[in-house]
Formats: sequence, C-alpha cells, structure tokens
Amino acid sequence: MYLARDNNDDLFLFSELPERGKECWWAPVGVDGTYLRLDKKLYPEVTWDSPPLQVQLTVQLSPSGGVE
Repeated sequence: MYLARDNNDDLFLFSELPERGKECWWAPVGVDGTYLRLDKKLYPEVTWDSPPLQVQLTVQLSPSGGVE
C-alpha cells in the first residue's frame, strides 16, 4: 500500500504503487477499489513533491473482539 498526495493537496491510499500524472497520482490498473481518499490533514510529511510512501495497514482487535 502507498500514500500519495495530489497537487491539490488531496491524500490517497493506493493498493499498488501509483503513477504520477500532471496534477495527480493514478492507480496503475483500473480504479474501482484500488485507492481510498483520506483526510488531507493526515500525514503532512507526504507532499506532491515527495514520492509515494509505502505503508502497511494493521487491524487491531479490541479486548471485546471488535475493531478499535
């Protein structure tokens, strides 16, 4: 998974390494289910000028068995 920020400051989580376009990052294959828009206030270190940041998503269950 990768975090990338578009030129307009929108932040996205991609399932695969995205490709840089003129104004935004593009999913390499299709679009349905390959990216998710995140709150643009998150991860200010990710900028349009920086390369996509490889990340790992971790799900942690609460003691009651639900997702926290």
